[in-house]
Amino acid sequence: MTLPRILWFACALGVLMLPSCTGCHQDKWLPDRPVQTSPKPQDFVEFQRQRALAIDSLINAQTATWDKVTRTGTGIWYQRLDSIPGAQSVESLQEGSVLEIHHRFELLDGRIITDWTADGPLAFEPGSTDLPSGFHELFGLAHLGDSLRAILPPIRAWGMSGLPPDIPQEAVIAIHCRVDLYRRPA
Repeated sequence: MTLPRILWFACALGVLMLPSCTGCHQDKWLPDRPVQTSPKPQDFVEFQRQRALAIDSLINAQTATWDKVTRTGTGIWYQRLDSIPGAQSVESLQEGSVLEIHHRFELLDGRIITDWTADGPLAFEPGSTDLPSGFHELFGLAHLGDSLRAILPPIRAWGMSGLPPDIPQEAVIAIHCRVDLYRRPA
C-alpha cells in the first residue's frame, strides 16, 4: 500500500468510528446551569425596609405599656418619668458643660451593658463624648434633674457593627437614666 492509500483508509476508518466514539449520536446534554444574578438595588431597599419594620415592631412591643411616650423623628422612643418644674434644658447649657448621667444601658434581652451602681455615673459632655448619636439626641431632649427611659434603635446606637463582645450587631438599646449637671466633689 502506498502512503496516499493508507491515509485515505485511515481517514475513512476514522469517519466510520467517529459516531461510535460519541455515543452513536445519543448524546445527552446537561442542561445549562441557571444564571445567577446579583441582587438588584431594589432588593437591598426591600430588605432594609423589612428589617426596619421588624425593629419598629419590636420597639412598639417594648413601649406599648409606657404612658406619654414620645417618638423622635429619628426613631428614638422615650418617656419622661420624673422632672423638676422649671429646670434648665440640656440644650441651653454652656458649651463645655459636663453632665452626670446615673444610668443603666441594657439590651432588650435584659443583659446589662453598663450600670452606674457598678461603673459609677457617666460623665457626658454634649457634642464631644464618643457615644453614638442617639445618646446625644436623647440627653439633648432632657432637662436637668429629668429621669428618662428610652429605646434606641440600632441606627441611633451602635448600628450594624455593634460593639463586640458586649453589644451585638443591630442591637436595640434600652436606657434608664437621670440627667444632672456634673459637680466636682468638695
